[in-house]
Amino acid sequence: MKKGTTFEQAMARLEEITAQLGKGDTTLDASLKLYAEGAELVAFCDQALSSAALTIQKLYPPQEDKADA
Repeated sequence: MKKGTTFEQAMARLEEITAQLGKGDTTLDASLKLYAEGAELVAFCDQALSSAALTIQKLYPPQEDKADA
């Protein structure tokens, strides 16, 4: 994966890989390479989403219910 890849670029590439593998006309060797690339992209996207969720939690921490206070 290229350095500086964005979440959106990674998702677009995952869609391309899924479509290519879905056709069923890829050789086994090429399929394995695509699968490995896809797994790397999934890990990248998962990390990006986790980081975004953490940022949101920091910006908007859970508020206690005022009825409990």
